[in-house]
Amino acid sequence: MKAIIVFIILSLFTPYALADEVSHTAAAEELILLSNPDQILQQVWDQIGSMVDQQFQQMGAPEEYRPVYKKYTDKMFKVLEAELSLENMRDDMISMYVNTYTESEIRAISEFYKSPAGKALLEKMPKLLQESMAMTQKKMPQIMQKIQAISQEMARELESLKDQQQSQ
Repeated sequence: MKAIIVFIILSLFTPYALADEVSHTAAAEELILLSNPDQILQQVWDQIGSMVDQQFQQMGAPEEYRPVYKKYTDKMFKVLEAELSLENMRDDMISMYVNTYTESEIRAISEFYKSPAGKALLEKMPKLLQESMAMTQKKMPQIMQKIQAISQEMARELESLKDQQQSQ
């Protein structure tokens, strides 16, 4: 008898739970679409493409190698663009949003994105990301020097430790 009562109670609430899940998922999808992911990703790809071109120049490779380099970097970008496209990642992104935010939080964020300030944030975000990447790239040579110094220090210490172990 208890099992029947539990079954009836669960049967009454299951449609509401499913409706909540559908509503939550729909809200997450709307939020993702409001954030203009394709536009942001395109600008990120453009910025990365510029960085790759700069890297080719910094490598000091002969200019006649550029077509081969470009051919293969273009192939790599096509793979990245396909694999990381909204179409390919939509379900995972929706799950991530649903698992991270409550439905009411998603709806509030969506309302913000629809506001003038939210629209400005979304509109200017690609430029902000681009400037952030450029700033990071500018600082990379200095950072790499410090990392190389640390790596060399570690190598010396490991060599010293190795010498100590061999002399024992």
